[in-house]
Amino acid sequence: MSVILVEDRHWSGLLAEWIAGRRKVHNEWGLGKNTEVHANKLFKGRGRFCDTEEQNDAFNDKARAAAARVLLNNLANYENFTLWNFGMATTRNHELYERVIAYIEEWATAQDTYVTVFYDGLQGFKHLLEDDEIEPSKIKEQWLLAGRNASVYRSVHRELDIKNRRVLEDVIMLDSKYNQLIQAADLAAYCCYHKHLQDHPEIWGRRNRALPNAARAHMALRGHWAEGSDNGMIWFG
Repeated sequence: MSVILVEDRHWSGLLAEWIAGRRKVHNEWGLGKNTEVHANKLFKGRGRFCDTEEQNDAFNDKARAAAARVLLNNLANYENFTLWNFGMATTRNHELYERVIAYIEEWATAQDTYVTVFYDGLQGFKHLLEDDEIEPSKIKEQWLLAGRNASVYRSVHRELDIKNRRVLEDVIMLDSKYNQLIQAADLAAYCCYHKHLQDHPEIWGRRNRALPNAARAHMALRGHWAEGSDNGMIWFG
């Protein structure tokens, strides 16, 4: 799990750098400016990312890896953010999420500041963006599903001591398809995973194959890693 930590006054600058990277990969390979950069599909050669069929056909593994490096290098150009990558021996996302929130709480207390958390997940209003003619029952179904999916993360926030908590409000779910910085975090997390899958097969096992191109792309962000991390990874026992 990766966290991009950015102060509110630097949020627009960071987003501008990411979007500048999007322009570069659009100009070079035709990668759609509003197409979701889904890391797994990008590196596994899946999905259609480009504006034209000709560009899609030319967008091979080498080009996809190069596009990922361009995006992360551009993001790294902006000085005022920190990237935390978290790893834990669990397959249950909410267990890792609980540890991450505790880590953020401890950091925010030490810095005497406050944090709002945005997390990748369904929002419930997808119909407004894709299909205005969807039936009311389907709209209700989407909102209920979004609420259920967020409940386990919401409960982590509500268990914090309200008298001194530093993480404000409940988690805010944002669908990565419509949010650029969550796509950036997804790409960072994927590349970090493959770097550590490559370096620590004894931890991650051999079920998945490390992708060297993703591992190399991870190194672009080394200037933003937590001090004392393991090549950018913060491990929970």
